[in-house]
Amino acid sequence: MKMDSFKGKLDLLIVDIDDTFVYHRTVAAANKIFLSLFDIKLKDKIYTTKKSIFLVLLNFFRFRFNKKIIKLFLIGFYLHILNMIREINNRFFGIISSERVIKVWANTVISLGMKSSEYQLSRKALKNNLNKRVLEIYNLLKKSNPNMKVLAMTQSFTVNGDPIKEILDVDIIETNRFICKDGVIVGSEINIKNGGDKKKIAERVIKKLKAKNIGLFVDDYDDALLLKLKNVKFVLYKKKLERFIGLKDIAKLSFR
Repeated sequence: MKMDSFKGKLDLLIVDIDDTFVYHRTVAAANKIFLSLFDIKLKDKIYTTKKSIFLVLLNFFRFRFNKKIIKLFLIGFYLHILNMIREINNRFFGIISSERVIKVWANTVISLGMKSSEYQLSRKALKNNLNKRVLEIYNLLKKSNPNMKVLAMTQSFTVNGDPIKEILDVDIIETNRFICKDGVIVGSEINIKNGGDKKKIAERVIKKLKAKNIGLFVDDYDDALLLKLKNVKFVLYKKKLERFIGLKDIAKLSFR
């Protein structure tokens, strides 16, 4: 599909950030925290779960039992089971949102008294790990539609702003947020807990901008409700969402 066919035809692009443009940042932050408890010297990069497990096995001799690492391990295992159940259910039945996972993770980070510096992912790490194919399509759409506005959303928690806003040059960004005091995470502000919240935010922005031609970048089941928005003309999606798109008369393109 040629992006030139959308030249001047989109006035608003709504994008989900995590697992679309970049490896899921909540998972990456959790991996970073877990690895730091093993006294592993970390580079300024994103660590996937597979890479993290490998590093833990290599450095297992450093392991020292303490309440923080045991709690983080147990919560991580619990969240993995919750997400696995959610993925299996959502593949065949009605949608279970990420709300439970989000709230459990927020409470865990707060209760552990994590420092904001331990949680944050740098601008450099994010920029170096962008999905090249998705970024290419994004840049082509922006070039073909110079007046197009971009709304970016994520259910991940940010600390002191989201570097993605500048990296992708988006106009509006909506995130969940951790509240810090003296460099320590002490609270949270959950703005996007499920697909309903995403749809409400999108509808509010569409109304404000009076947008009539919408593009979507979606990857998770919580994005499925965005497909019900009016005047959607283009969708970049992950294969697992195909059943929610169906035979709608819109241009669509899948990605890995």
